[in-house]
Amino acid sequence: MPHNTPLKFIIIGASTAGLVSAIALRASGHEVLVLERDEELGGSPSIPTGGVRLPPNGCKILFDWGLEAQIRAHAIIGEGFTVYKYEGTDSGRDYLGTNRWDPELLRESRGDFLQIRHRDLIRILYDTALGKPLKNDSEPQLNGHTPSQPITFEFAAEVVDADFDTCSVTLKSGVVHHGDAIIGADGASGFVRRRLLAEDVAPLLVSGCDDERRGLALYAAIIPKSVAVADEELSKLYEYPQRNMVTFSMGSNRGAQAFLAGEDEDIVFWVYTPDADEDGSWTQVAEKNITDVVGPCDPLIRRLAALAGPATCVQIKNYYELKSWVSKSGNAVVLGEAAHPFPVVSLHTYSVAIEDGAFIGKLFSHSRKSARVREFMSAFEETRKARCLHIDHSEKQYIDVMALPDGPMQATRDAAMRANEAAGRNVMDAADVDLQQMWDDMRMIFGYDPADDADDWWMSWGRLRDAPSASKEGKLTEDIPNESL
Repeated sequence: MPHNTPLKFIIIGASTAGLVSAIALRASGHEVLVLERDEELGGSPSIPTGGVRLPPNGCKILFDWGLEAQIRAHAIIGEGFTVYKYEGTDSGRDYLGTNRWDPELLRESRGDFLQIRHRDLIRILYDTALGKPLKNDSEPQLNGHTPSQPITFEFAAEVVDADFDTCSVTLKSGVVHHGDAIIGADGASGFVRRRLLAEDVAPLLVSGCDDERRGLALYAAIIPKSVAVADEELSKLYEYPQRNMVTFSMGSNRGAQAFLAGEDEDIVFWVYTPDADEDGSWTQVAEKNITDVVGPCDPLIRRLAALAGPATCVQIKNYYELKSWVSKSGNAVVLGEAAHPFPVVSLHTYSVAIEDGAFIGKLFSHSRKSARVREFMSAFEETRKARCLHIDHSEKQYIDVMALPDGPMQATRDAAMRANEAAGRNVMDAADVDLQQMWDDMRMIFGYDPADDADDWWMSWGRLRDAPSASKEGKLTEDIPNESL
């Protein structure tokens, strides 16, 4: 293939990771085909879509792409979170403290904590992928230029087979698509992840590698603003500063979160409960009502549950860790939740998916050689894996801290938080090493830039493969051809 001929990427799944990688690859001059199993973007409109907490490491990427005005128009700026005991007290709610995001931390990371609806985020990304103008009527620019290569979308396009060696996929309709590389962005239970699992173990043993349940299910529901503001208890969530805060409720093997999201300012309501065995999904209504699983709780949680619309139920799991995110052929890779599924509604589910897509798109801005696909896919895994696994571990710690069972550890946690509040400090500014380490991790996580990381790999390793010769010390003796687009 001539070096000036674009590569053709087949992306399976119009998820956040799929859309971001499609946009970034198009910006790098490649052709992209996105195959989505659902008949329309975001699935059935009859299923309520939830809310997204988008921290700085995710939103700043979209800001840099020229999407800041659109994102902010559909988002609420989060300023921190308040923490309560899940069960409350005999007289009502039991307040532990407040944590406000450090302005210096936000300046360092060049972003914000945004609260946005899932449907709005993917619609903005989809419109950008189609090349629609932004609100200021300018074309979106990535990597310093206006993208010109096409992105093609096919909906109701369920992939039922794939040949990673020949880089082809077969749809349920019988249509076969061929490309230079396959990207699996179809989630933790998606086709590509299952095929890579079959490469890890014998195909007949795949069913024995099930993901491990953690004993908690997540119920997600929406309370429309029109309903919430008419309720005396819920209307308090719309008063500043609480309107810009996430409300955390921590109990014994239970928990809840509530926050306003989107330009409509509906309330997103999540409940962590041990009282549900259903292994549902985001695309089906839960078998039980959310009021049946909240258990003993404070007045706010009871009101949220009573006024919530239809809920979805998803089990919180420890997911099977793939031996490799890249197929043995080197032509296929998974990213986002298909590569490193985090516990559901984790803080970084969306931001890390955005990082993945931006990284792989920037990586492939350095070459159009099909012979380098395997190398670049492996570079994506080698460079990104440690960070993603670290964040996954931190996210599981957050759940463990929030849902500590009754006992000495829970009492110590609560006492530290109450002491911080009494001293006028942030609730997370504890002397406790574990809590402080979690806070320090945030600084490291929020400051990350995937484009810089991809370019660092290229400068340190990738470009050396094209060097005509090198000295024994590893220094180039001739100029390296510049493949950057």
